[in-house]
Amino acid sequence: MKAKVYLTGAGPGDPALLTLKAKKAIKKADVILYDRLANDRFLEYAEAEAEKIYVGKKAKDHHFTQSEIEALMIKKAKAGKTVCRLKGGDPFIYGRGGEEALKLKAAGIEFEIIPGISSSLAVPLYAGIPLTQRHLASSFAVITGHEAADKEESTIEIEKISAAVDTLVILMGVGKLPQIVERVLAAGKSPETPAALVRWGSHSKQQTLTGKLINISDRVEAADFKPPAVIIIGEVVKLRQDLKWFENKSLFGKNILVTRPRAQAASFVEMIETEAGRAVLAPTIEIKAAQNRQPLQKAVRNLGEYTHLIFTSVNGVKHFREALDQKGLDFRALAGIKVITIGAKTAEELRKQGIKADFMPADYSTAGILNYLKQLQGEGKINLSQASFLLPRADIAPQLLEEELKALGAEVNNVEAYRTEAVALEPEVLELIKNSDLDLLTFSSSSTVENFISGLDH
Repeated sequence: MKAKVYLTGAGPGDPALLTLKAKKAIKKADVILYDRLANDRFLEYAEAEAEKIYVGKKAKDHHFTQSEIEALMIKKAKAGKTVCRLKGGDPFIYGRGGEEALKLKAAGIEFEIIPGISSSLAVPLYAGIPLTQRHLASSFAVITGHEAADKEESTIEIEKISAAVDTLVILMGVGKLPQIVERVLAAGKSPETPAALVRWGSHSKQQTLTGKLINISDRVEAADFKPPAVIIIGEVVKLRQDLKWFENKSLFGKNILVTRPRAQAASFVEMIETEAGRAVLAPTIEIKAAQNRQPLQKAVRNLGEYTHLIFTSVNGVKHFREALDQKGLDFRALAGIKVITIGAKTAEELRKQGIKADFMPADYSTAGILNYLKQLQGEGKINLSQASFLLPRADIAPQLLEEELKALGAEVNNVEAYRTEAVALEPEVLELIKNSDLDLLTFSSSSTVENFISGLDH
């Protein structure tokens, strides 16, 4: 297979700002070289066997030099690998993507450029600062702070640029802010010109500091405001007071622990991130097939023996479907069987298979199912002594439902459809807990609670 490198922009950090094309490149890659500004959540789109290498750089702390990154990229590609070079923002806007592309060209390696949303555009927006505004600002410029600070050696004529545009956006300039402000003032800008710095823009930990040219450097020093941050200078900064929106979201700045299995956490994580929270993935259980699959397969072969089928989880539905598949069957095999579910997500998983549950208790509980069946029996609509229930459940599922159904006279086959295994808490998560950096802990089952507590003891 011919090697290829995708120079891929990952955007400023919000997972929702990753483009569809970038997502496809991550998924097809054999090797992913990712930097410090690309949200680690993007790696979830990679195949499990993909090699993931962190090559991040920050001031005075380089895991890899630029030349080492280029050499590694070429080495992997020449080994026949499809490489995704994942870069924060856009690869060609102060991302050194052009340099990397030229190296690939010289090495005879095919490459493709996938644009990303630049932090120079997205971060001011997430802070509620438009770069242009009718009657206020009709032009803007983006420069790098690395070169803009040194008047003697800089190739950037910041005085001319600042005088020519209404809004100035500066990337990678926090460490040289006093020198930058001095040059902007020398260009004729008023000391009262509004200025803002936005740190970790589009992330839940976004921070915005505002002031004026005359005092912004002092404010940054007093707040110990560290990079990475985008600097915005211009009258448009005044609009932030009315236009800020991201920081007003209900979960902004909240670190929320998600303990459900990784494969089932996507929708919940998306809900958290939609409200500007940070989802800390820490699955405490892993769902696996039953060690002995014969009981479930036998139950599937003999579905005609059952009058009712009760699903208490999404996993029960999925593993039951797999058992049907293994026998060359589908959910049409349930014709004539009443289906009961606990939980909206379980019912939704069934609907994906074209099956609408006959009943779902409003309180998502075993008691709700039992009360419903007792009511039907009282109305003469069911004779539980002649009913037969199949319960495809977890190996650790509570026995209450089975015991109560039997007490009502029904036959019950409580069959293990899947099992749960404990997953150890990662050191990063334990550190967040130790430092009291988590705002909310969420649990989807008793087993996630038990394994979480157990994990704290190790």
